[in-house]
Amino acid sequence: MKVLLAKVMSRVMGHREAGMATAEYAVGTVAAISLGGVLVSIIQQPFFRDTVFGVMSWILGLITGAPGA
Repeated sequence: MKVLLAKVMSRVMGHREAGMATAEYAVGTVAAISLGGVLVSIIQQPFFRDTVFGVMSWILGLITGAPGA
């Protein structure tokens, strides 16, 4: 009887865990999409583009040995 009860409980608990995993994936997906939206809005800002361009120019200046690097 205990074995049967253990099997039934494991199946019931297994289904609950599967539902929780699905909900966790949904929350993770929403969080990832939200973070992506924030990153896109930051990347589109002029200060970000200017900063990236400045860093890249500085790195290229170091590599090529250009004056003012």
